[in-house]
Amino acid sequence: MSNIPKDNPGGKSGGRAILWMIPRSISTAFAKCMSGIPGCEVWIEPFGISQLGFTQVEKLGVIDIPMSYAGHEKEFKIAAEALETYVPGATFYPDRLPFATIKKKLEESTSKYVFVKDESVAMPTDQTRQFIPKGYQHAFIIRHPLLVYKSMRKASFAQFQKAGKLKFNETDENSFDYRPYAKDEGVDIVFQKHHELWTYIRDHVYPSPLVFDSSALLTNPAPVIQEFCEAVGFPYSESLLQWSESPEVAESWKWPGDDICKNNVFLGVSINSTHFTPPAAVPAWEEVTDDVRELAEKAMPHYEDMFQHRPTE
Repeated sequence: MSNIPKDNPGGKSGGRAILWMIPRSISTAFAKCMSGIPGCEVWIEPFGISQLGFTQVEKLGVIDIPMSYAGHEKEFKIAAEALETYVPGATFYPDRLPFATIKKKLEESTSKYVFVKDESVAMPTDQTRQFIPKGYQHAFIIRHPLLVYKSMRKASFAQFQKAGKLKFNETDENSFDYRPYAKDEGVDIVFQKHHELWTYIRDHVYPSPLVFDSSALLTNPAPVIQEFCEAVGFPYSESLLQWSESPEVAESWKWPGDDICKNNVFLGVSINSTHFTPPAAVPAWEEVTDDVRELAEKAMPHYEDMFQHRPTE
């Protein structure tokens, strides 16, 4: 298997792990899988959603992103309101968004096991990376850029249509150009930021963070899940290969708000999944739309470098 040391910093509390992800990488289904571990507390994108809120706030002229709540209640209220326009029907709580609060709560958790799935784009600088919680193992999931951006384009069209954020001439998916939206939301650089955080974790936090590809997970999930569990100090069993189709398990997850999973089109398929299914084939470059091709070409060097660091048998 891999050369990852089997010691883990979870101590008496058991294993604690953060799975750093990029959009559309099967990470929500993986969170459902991890929910099958008895005593496992699951957190969903606490840093990533906070960062998304302030991405929206920056458009309103707020330049400096506060890291703590005290003295910045107004900014976090604006961020929560901005998130509610991005995910219609959801309710976000300002006091759950500060990075300092998230770090403190993750470090103070008394659950036997803690699994966090979060976006690597949330940790782009030393200002944010200082809030990476101590006592956690780190892993990175990757997926071929063509699959990511093809899926992201489809889901984004549905999300922006629902939120009323499409341009007047974007009447259907065929007329939708994802590039300006991807740039506006920072999605055009998610592979770059994923690679940068992976490099930072290797150099400053943990020398051998696990890297695995979502296609390998979908093709043959058992060894990948077992590898992950061994790396982060979680117990593995074959029962993790199947779970209930009910989305109710997501109600027990730690979210920065309410009704996020019910109103977010990005989570639809994964939140109702029951197991990992065979992966989609990587499309030919000439088969995808121009916007998907351009975004994927930019991402490929970062993906390919991380791909080379997957575990070897």
